[in-house]
Amino acid sequence: MVLPRPFRTDQPHSARMYDYLLGGTDNFPPDRDAAERALVGFPHLRITARQNRAFMTRAVRHLAAEVGIRQFLDIGTGIPTSPPKYRVQGQLFSQYRASCPAESPPPGGGSS
Repeated sequence: MVLPRPFRTDQPHSARMYDYLLGGTDNFPPDRDAAERALVGFPHLRITARQNRAFMTRAVRHLAAEVGIRQFLDIGTGIPTSPPKYRVQGQLFSQYRASCPAESPPPGGGSS
């Protein structure tokens, strides 16, 4: 049996750093501090994160609307990021399937 890893808010996590770079609220001070340090070495990191998210949105819209794909498996960094793939799908179709396994819960205590 594999036990889940403890949810650590005192250490930065890549998912929460990404959330911070995108302007989200599911992050903690260590995540924000680490992201700010990363921005020193890679000043375009925030723009890169936003472009990455914009590409994901365009890709899901294309695959759903043009190709007809209705099932997506979202294997991400651990927490939902805005906009989540299932929301992009839901804007196009009322019936779709999305699975989003998460590594850690968001700070608000929600689940994905």
